[in-house]
Amino acid sequence: MKSKLFVVGASVLVCSGLWMGCSSGSSVDNGTADGGPSGSEAGASETGTTEGGSNDAGGGTDSSTTVEITGPLIDIQYKGCTPLAACGGDVKGTWRLTGGCVPDGAFAAAKQQCAGLVESNVKFQARGVVFADATKITRKTEVKLTATLAVPQMCVAAIGTCADVATAIKFTGIDTATCAVSAGGCDCDVADQTNENTTDAYTTSGNTLTSGVRTFDYCVAGNEIKYEETTAKAVPAVFTLAK
Repeated sequence: MKSKLFVVGASVLVCSGLWMGCSSGSSVDNGTADGGPSGSEAGASETGTTEGGSNDAGGGTDSSTTVEITGPLIDIQYKGCTPLAACGGDVKGTWRLTGGCVPDGAFAAAKQQCAGLVESNVKFQARGVVFADATKITRKTEVKLTATLAVPQMCVAAIGTCADVATAIKFTGIDTATCAVSAGGCDCDVADQTNENTTDAYTTSGNTLTSGVRTFDYCVAGNEIKYEETTAKAVPAVFTLAK
């Protein structure tokens, strides 16, 4: 029973956003490609990957202009997502996040482990830039999450006190968790921020983009791209970026 709350924090995060992984509560900027669910990549964006005039051609890069995150955090819709109609297309260029939608399935694994858990006040925010040349994708992204989790007494009893529940949630990698006694168990306010600065090789086939072991359905229409991760166990969130 003790493991139930250990998975809550990790399950809350959406590990499909912005062609990036969710390295819970951490920043990836280490030049290492691991090919795992996080899709971590070499930090080439600091060493010459750019957003200059050659981006759309997919050729070389202009080291005078570095890919950087700009602009404010954007609110990402939670629930009520429109399914993606994948159409493929040319992904080369510099793309910046303009919107997205996360389905309520983001909490499905946590609810399976702790029956009766209820989320509320869920807020996802993100910003990021993705640069793709002919063979590699570089991305710098920032994702923030805040939410309240109503943890039922059955799960609390398996851990101990509400303070123990907060510790268990933070054990998963969530930045902060504060839990208070409620009529039904514990109400826990959680917050997390994930930063990513990575580069990896990619290929496309039809409507599918593959980067490491991760796969995405995508559709390029004019200066806009929408995509959804299709890797096993990934949350099917849809994100929109524009040139």
